[in-house]
Amino acid sequence: MIQPGQTYRVGDTVRFENASLVANRTRDYKIATLHPDGIGVTAQGHSYFLTHEQAERLGIRERA
Repeated sequence: MIQPGQTYRVGDTVRFENASLVANRTRDYKIATLHPDGIGVTAQGHSYFLTHEQAERLGIRERA
């Protein structure tokens, strides 16, 4: 869950802990865009836009 006061910036690397991905697929994504309605991320040449609710449901976390 996005914690109160937790912010992300373009260029940050995040991980989606609850994403159902095939084995050996990265869970790390780089933030490409921030928008009031959601967040744009990229990984391995693919771009995705998630609403804040979708990102939260997928368990967005800063990569450790």
